[in-house]
Amino acid sequence: MTPEHGITEPRVWTKPLVELTPATSRGFDVIKFAREDLGVRLLPWQEWLLIHMLELDSFGLLRFRKALVIVGRQNGKTAVAAVLAAYWLYVDAGRWPEQLPEQDFIIVGAAQKLDVAMKPWKQVRRWGGPDDDKLGIAHDRRPELQALTYPPRTVNGDVDIRTHGGGMYMPRTFEGARGHSAARLLLDELRQQYDYEGWSAIEKSANAMFDSLLVAFSNAGTSRSIVLRDVRDIATEGVDDPDTEWFLAEWSADPKASLYDPAAFAQANPSAGHLPGMTIAGLMRTAAKAKNKSVERIEVLGQWVTSLVVPFLDSEEWQASADPHLADEDGDVESPGSTVADGSRMVMGIDVHREKRITRTSIGVAGYRVDGRAHLEVIAQRTGMSWVVNHAKAVRAKTGITQVALQTKGCDAADLVAPLKEAGFEVVDISGTTLLLAAGRLRDRVREDKVRHRGQGPLDLAADNATTRSLGGLPVWDRDASPVDIAPVIAVNYALVGLESFVPPPPKEPAPPPPAAQIITRDDVGSTAEANLAVAAF
Repeated sequence: MTPEHGITEPRVWTKPLVELTPATSRGFDVIKFAREDLGVRLLPWQEWLLIHMLELDSFGLLRFRKALVIVGRQNGKTAVAAVLAAYWLYVDAGRWPEQLPEQDFIIVGAAQKLDVAMKPWKQVRRWGGPDDDKLGIAHDRRPELQALTYPPRTVNGDVDIRTHGGGMYMPRTFEGARGHSAARLLLDELRQQYDYEGWSAIEKSANAMFDSLLVAFSNAGTSRSIVLRDVRDIATEGVDDPDTEWFLAEWSADPKASLYDPAAFAQANPSAGHLPGMTIAGLMRTAAKAKNKSVERIEVLGQWVTSLVVPFLDSEEWQASADPHLADEDGDVESPGSTVADGSRMVMGIDVHREKRITRTSIGVAGYRVDGRAHLEVIAQRTGMSWVVNHAKAVRAKTGITQVALQTKGCDAADLVAPLKEAGFEVVDISGTTLLLAAGRLRDRVREDKVRHRGQGPLDLAADNATTRSLGGLPVWDRDASPVDIAPVIAVNYALVGLESFVPPPPKEPAPPPPAAQIITRDDVGSTAEANLAVAAF
């Protein structure tokens, strides 16, 4: 069943030290300011973010000096950033006049492109900028804030907006933000910071400021997003650390979640069902039609993709071949999904994924359905390899499967060949020409509508991201270049090869027993019970 609303609480977040109340979090005051002074009613996830991110310490200062917020595109990052910037400019700028005079309170909003950094700034200008007939009169202007604000100014091409007390908000590119000492930093598109040259200067610019805060918004990243990757790692390590300076809130799908899993979209898109036109079903339809599934994973599901790849299998065709198990809200089965026909021969397929020092093994099966199509399913996926043979023996005891297909040379799975043979399995050798034709066989069968699968998350994720390389002019699976663990799709692919091309010969009929011996009686010879040595021929 497709959820109606996105999930308010992020999947990963930094835990508070105290119960969060108006006395222990400045977020409640920001929410009130947004509602009463800006006329903005924030979404549930935005309120959750402000309350948790702006937790106070025992001295009434912000507990966190830096914050990283990861959330899917079009979920309202700009809106909450604009509310924060307005609150900082009109409230926080005058909070600590002795420690930080208002004329020294600078807000820098930065992004890779200036037009992105300008989006929240333009909204603050509409609220507080004095009326300007040339620019047009903003429909959402707030006269009480306009009375506190100078007209925006442009200096050498740079723009800013200032209050009468001296507080200033200026949008810049990441490069243009360097060198500015800021009390507040509002960053977007952190995933597009590909080196530390700009980031190091920006991060340090607020360190010397009293009660300072840096807030970075982003989608998930790719292999090039080294700054975001490292910042996220640091922030993640501190989610349970009372002394961490980083706050993390990450609305993202589980890394193994499928593009066809509605729960994944709900977890990564907290505004779904709250914003007009944004629904879980709509997001899924858009993702299904997208040509580049990796981009959808990054920007919509918040999943990290280490490279932007062109998958070997067509995602729409793969999705069309899904026949999942379905149950209603009470858990009653509405459809059992794809299954193997009773009495069908089945083959197991095995593949191993290695990532640094960790290995993870997937076991798949293939068998024929009642309608003649091949059923593909992942039946096990665990770390390591030592468990595989015993698990295969247990599957054999339950199903009668005796054939196991795997690549027998040049990969980690080859180490399983000898123990599987010792356990009495017939090993289907995926090598040579068989290896060269295997990936193409799966793609052909999907296109020909000759396979069905159950829409399993790990299998769908592998199918959506699996790439190939050319070997002898033919495509073979590329485990290293693929951005995710593709062992699940390789395992079911090899099981399919074994099912279709390695049918064991029928057992030979046993030789008929020899005829029963007959007793023959002869009357023309004498008894031979005792030889007559007198006539012996020697």
